[in-house]
Amino acid sequence: MERGNFLFISYSLPSEPSRIRVSTWRWLKKIGALNIQKSLWLLPDTEDTKDSLKKIKDYIENEKGSVYIASGNFLYGKEDIKGKFIDEINREYEELLGFCTRFHEEMKKETQKENFTFAELEENDEELKKLYSWFEKINKRDYFKSEKGEAINKEIQLCSNEFEEFSKTVYERNNIV
Repeated sequence: MERGNFLFISYSLPSEPSRIRVSTWRWLKKIGALNIQKSLWLLPDTEDTKDSLKKIKDYIENEKGSVYIASGNFLYGKEDIKGKFIDEINREYEELLGFCTRFHEEMKKETQKENFTFAELEENDEELKKLYSWFEKINKRDYFKSEKGEAINKEIQLCSNEFEEFSKTVYERNNIV
């Protein structure tokens, strides 16, 4: 999806306590902001990002910091910025892919061991839910819809299919169906 305007946030916080800077950094990362210079971040201009930046602004001011937020376009470098957003999100998708791979390995291992217990079913159900939840969080901040996002979505669907097959076997082996 092509985006036009961006929101820029620059802030300054007291050096102590450091938890305030850490909390602000985590909050900006969570919403998918891109740090382009020290304490200068940017996001595509959407209603959600405006709402999030308003909350961050209030938090920073409440903690005796100063904050400036602007909206604008890039005259030069927009494709470079878009590429940086995509690179950042692709790193997150790659990490998630590693967890999908471990899920596949776990399903294969437990199937080979014939460990078709309720405890194993429950454990893998929780792991699958974590994969979906993590994907949703990453996908929400995938402002430029990286191709990796669709690939990871398909990979998680494969995990889900494996889990369904494993579940059927657990139910059959325990005379549930």
